[in-house]
Amino acid sequence: MFQVHLWLGVILGAFIAVVCVSGGIVVFRVEMNRLTTPGTAYVKPEAHRLSLDAVVEAVLKSHPTDRLHNVDMEAGPDAAWNVRTTSIEGHRVHNFVDEYRGVVTGRDDYSSKFLQWMWDLHANLLGGNTGRFVNGCLALATLVVSLTGLVIWWPGRKQLRSGFTYMIKGGWKRQNYDLHKVVGFYAFALLAFVSFTGAYFSFPDAYAFAAAKLARVAHAGTPDLCGDDGPPAKTLIKDRQIPYEDYLTIAERAMPGYKAVFLSFAFEDGIPIGVKLKRQDDWHRWGLSNVYLEPATGKVILVDAFSDNNVATKFLKLMLPFHYGRFGERLGWGSVGLYGVMILYVILGLSVGLLAVTGFLMYWNRYLANRVRRWSKGKKVEHFVSGNRSGARTEPGTIR
Repeated sequence: MFQVHLWLGVILGAFIAVVCVSGGIVVFRVEMNRLTTPGTAYVKPEAHRLSLDAVVEAVLKSHPTDRLHNVDMEAGPDAAWNVRTTSIEGHRVHNFVDEYRGVVTGRDDYSSKFLQWMWDLHANLLGGNTGRFVNGCLALATLVVSLTGLVIWWPGRKQLRSGFTYMIKGGWKRQNYDLHKVVGFYAFALLAFVSFTGAYFSFPDAYAFAAAKLARVAHAGTPDLCGDDGPPAKTLIKDRQIPYEDYLTIAERAMPGYKAVFLSFAFEDGIPIGVKLKRQDDWHRWGLSNVYLEPATGKVILVDAFSDNNVATKFLKLMLPFHYGRFGERLGWGSVGLYGVMILYVILGLSVGLLAVTGFLMYWNRYLANRVRRWSKGKKVEHFVSGNRSGARTEPGTIR
């Protein structure tokens, strides 16, 4: 267990730390995105909002070459709707629109945005599908490191208190060891949990297969269906016969008690209109329930309600909020619960960076330092001897 923990940590520790620290940063990506667009993300509420058609028209009027992608309406009555489009250059763009006045208040191009770069670093190691696969392997390695760390941490029942001891008056090597030991213990459970949920995004088919087998169900559904991976549509968006607003009305009618908070446009043939809906007690900010509609007529293709999903599908759907730490509202404490859990995830991300540093210093103190000293001493002796061979005189007893 010690050797597994040691070598996984030494070889992969830096990469794991990069993924975890960047993950701690992107936990607050939604809030930070709003901060980076001051004066655009928030609006003054009115008694009634405009239709979705008027909001979309405001965007296309100012940028007619943009292609609609989706619209995010979940942030509350005082937040501008976020209409996401693709520019003619292929850039992902967020258009903030005042849904009460039909005015585009801001436009955020994600092609060169730091937070988007940070998210790509965390999710894909800046390497696309290959990077995501490698990232999944790192997540599984992190799971092993956290579990083996708990095993080698165990000091025995009689000396259990020593497992939580931090000798503040000890030397720096002892303090480094105690810091690694104590932080590792308190972080291991959440780190193992986040690592397990993170690996899902690299190996969704394997998780779906395992979940279906363990739950003894025939099929485990896709966790975040809404758009291009939804059920096939028979009609085309270019033949649309109803206003965009009707999509929201039809979806809410199909799921009474739920509110539409996100709509994905059918930007390719065969793709349905996807509407995400949520209730107050939902696990995710976009909800975990979906309604799929025919683009031309708004006819309901499928109602995918979280409450009706089998155990395996519910398990997979919860991977997203559990991994990104945005489920605190579900605990019943409102914003305190939401941000409390998110802050805990940030602390976890930073603690992994600390564990990587303290772990390497322990390896240096126990192994590398002695080897470097022996190597350095050997080089000095070799240099001294080679100098003697070239004619240098040596006093007796110089080398012992």
